[in-house]
Amino acid sequence: MTQPSIVALRDHPEALDAVAGWIDKEWGSFSGRTLQQTRERFAVELNGTALPTSCVALEGGRPLGVATLRERDSVDWDPAVTPWVCNVYVIEEARGKAVAASLCRALEEIARRLGHRYIYLATVMAEGSLYHRLGYVRYRTYDAFEHPMYLMRRPLGE
Repeated sequence: MTQPSIVALRDHPEALDAVAGWIDKEWGSFSGRTLQQTRERFAVELNGTALPTSCVALEGGRPLGVATLRERDSVDWDPAVTPWVCNVYVIEEARGKAVAASLCRALEEIARRLGHRYIYLATVMAEGSLYHRLGYVRYRTYDAFEHPMYLMRRPLGE
């Protein structure tokens, strides 16, 4: 597999149904959203506003993964901070090939261009995770579900 292109979903609306399907399958029961509601949530991006914005990994026009930058995550983990990395998903056959890392880096660049000094995310695994390897550091643990959620941030620098 060659390195996929990382593109904005708003520039490739043909990937919308694949993206909505992945996110619904992976997190639909947690979010309480229907597939149609998830699709509508992503379709808002096609208007071209700054946030939310999703990046899609494409290889030969085929979507392989997605990651979204939002002002807030689905759960408002820490209302004092923004923006949040959400919906990081890569299809199984493309996992372990740095696709998720490339998607996260693209979101970091968007956040940097928007003038943010930090970028945030919530995950079930902190140390040893993809995010930890990318330079995210745990700054808080949120114990409200059957497992702890780790809130992580990464400085964006200049």
